[in-house]
Amino acid sequence: MKTVSSPEVDRRTLLKGAAAGVVGAAVAGSEAEAQDKGALKDTQIVTQMVTFKNGADTINGFVARPKAAGKYGAVILIPGIFGLEEYMKETTAQLAQAGLVGLAVDFYSRKGGAPQTNDFTVLRTFVSENAPDKQIVSDGLAGIDYLKKQAFTNGKFGVTGFCMGGRITLLMAEASPDIAAAAPFYGPLRATSPVQVAPLEQVAKIKAHVQGHYGATDMNPKPDDVKEFYAKLKETNPHGEYFLYEGAGHGFHSYNRPSYNPEAAKTAWGRTTELFKKTLK
Repeated sequence: MKTVSSPEVDRRTLLKGAAAGVVGAAVAGSEAEAQDKGALKDTQIVTQMVTFKNGADTINGFVARPKAAGKYGAVILIPGIFGLEEYMKETTAQLAQAGLVGLAVDFYSRKGGAPQTNDFTVLRTFVSENAPDKQIVSDGLAGIDYLKKQAFTNGKFGVTGFCMGGRITLLMAEASPDIAAAAPFYGPLRATSPVQVAPLEQVAKIKAHVQGHYGATDMNPKPDDVKEFYAKLKETNPHGEYFLYEGAGHGFHSYNRPSYNPEAAKTAWGRTTELFKKTLK
């Protein structure tokens, strides 16, 4: 592992070993699932489906928290385009294992859940017509309001998200002063449709600690977009950093897909949970 300093950002870390990407693709099936599943079965955490209001709408969510009594920092999790799938519930449960409360938001709630398809063209069209960025951000903020009322939270909040959820993570950090830390995993930094908001255009408003995780071979966002975003962030926010994982592409954290890169996923998630444990005490 090599750490490279840059005047544009606090730090960048490049994980050496392009072969890791090949390994990730090879184990993305049953072997990867066997390696990564387990948090949902942990008897030391509590998991449940919940509902909360956003105006007149009822939003579904998945909560995971430590079973031990206490007040914990809470993290809103924004899924990727596939919605509140098992992988996202597992990841939320991993937040609970780290001593945090996790709330994964189902931004497809108004339509009864995500479309049952793996066709990205169909999914992108569905999102464009039914889940614009501002609405998803609003759902996430409603999730914070819900958590504020729960006896097991301490009033400190973070946000993380994956793919399009990574973009929403940054937009939520811009929108809410309640958010102390944000950890986006990839996620476009430029808008590609009228219903999207570009984090690059909102960066000066972000005051939370931001720790971004990106694949060096990803084309959305491209590494140059990542460098540009965090250089701009540093102009107004001293608490910004990002990591580029060499040999990893878009979706490297998704253990249920061929894009999975075990080394990058493990390192990025470890950094993410440490960030939240430090900032949400």
